[in-house]
Amino acid sequence: MWILFAACPAYCSTYYLAPDGNDITGDGSIGTPWFTITKAVTAMVAGDTTYLRGGRYLYTSRVSISKAGSSSSKFYLFAYPGDSRPILDFSALAYDSSNRGITLSGSYWYMKGFDVYKAGDNGMIIQGTYNIVEFCSFYENCDSGLQVSNGAAYNQIINCDSYYNYDYLSSPPGGNADGFSPKLTLGTGNYFYGCRSWQNSDDGYDCYLNAPTDNVTTTFDHCWAFKAGYLKDGTVSQGNGNGFKMGSSTNHHNVILKNCLSFNNQKEGFDQNHNKGSMTLYNCTAFYNGNGSSTNNFEISEALSSGYTATVTNCVSLSGAIHCAYATQTTDSWMSPFVTTSADFVSIDPCSAYGARKADGSLPDINFMHLAAGSDLINGGTYVGLWYHGSAPDLGYFEYGGCTEPNASDLNGDCEVDFLDYALLTYGWAGDLTDISDFAAEWLNCIRDPQSECWQP
Repeated sequence: MWILFAACPAYCSTYYLAPDGNDITGDGSIGTPWFTITKAVTAMVAGDTTYLRGGRYLYTSRVSISKAGSSSSKFYLFAYPGDSRPILDFSALAYDSSNRGITLSGSYWYMKGFDVYKAGDNGMIIQGTYNIVEFCSFYENCDSGLQVSNGAAYNQIINCDSYYNYDYLSSPPGGNADGFSPKLTLGTGNYFYGCRSWQNSDDGYDCYLNAPTDNVTTTFDHCWAFKAGYLKDGTVSQGNGNGFKMGSSTNHHNVILKNCLSFNNQKEGFDQNHNKGSMTLYNCTAFYNGNGSSTNNFEISEALSSGYTATVTNCVSLSGAIHCAYATQTTDSWMSPFVTTSADFVSIDPCSAYGARKADGSLPDINFMHLAAGSDLINGGTYVGLWYHGSAPDLGYFEYGGCTEPNASDLNGDCEVDFLDYALLTYGWAGDLTDISDFAAEWLNCIRDPQSECWQP
């Protein structure tokens, strides 16, 4: 990953921060680093990189970033490779709605590899555009771990975790602290890939919109939500406890969920929450939400506004109800001819989902909800433009056989990008030039798949 900077012009500068750095006596070099991100931001211009050395940074003030770069000249704030993980500790800040750890209102920032801990409100709020936040963790903050709001658009949140966030100040306590919150006055085009949210006191992912925000689109790809509505000690919170909350009653949030996993949440797994906009769920898996009670693994139970659609295709539900009367449902596990039981899966024990991420930040390999050999869910699905291995797509999050997480252009999941993928692509074009341009973007620029080969050293 670090070779991304090899093309940086000679005038680009590199700065360093360290837990024992000094903003007054340091010069930002690796030998005499600074201490605060704020000091580094003051010095940086577009194209510059600041590295965070490993260790705990005990910050007593908030970090606000408003500088804007461009698509060809970004700002970079990265953990220093090979060091221990940097932890930005905001525990000295009082619980207060103004005490967010990091406020990013700038654009074209790329941040990677650090933790944000115990801020007095959000761990981070993004209010700018075209930013990338990768392999970061947000935990024990006094509101949502990471919020995207105030017109923020076209941001990418990649391989991040958000957990144990709890809002002491809400009424009831715990009512606002979600894992990830693309909500309220949100812009369009925000994209979440490979993220995990667990044991946040409210929802895993909250897409609630406020007027006048309307008709925006948010995409979740390979994201996991579990134990929403539970506290760090495992007790039930007073929050909503939905895995993916897809909208709100008076607005249109067009939510796309591809290969997402929602399980063991206090309430719904995938919840319409009165959303009137379009909702598209492809190859999503839900297990034991609401403790297997009358709450639903999948819930789209209210009519949408005219011109909007709800689609649920190739999805899997186990140990939970389904209420999708207002969605078009195709080859889902609760439909004929499928009969879905625990025998269809290698494991229904979710403990492995808490496992450490791989060194590059990608999701851990787990057996939970993987299809077992002989399951009728294998090759039982409908082609929706996503990769698959075998004669037809499988149902649910995990494809049986093939690569665990294939390249975005490896459409048949055989771990190679070749003529077979091209043939599959042309089959799915159906004369739609948009598909061609999307595929070209994935193949050439890896926009939608941060694990693809062209991102690697």
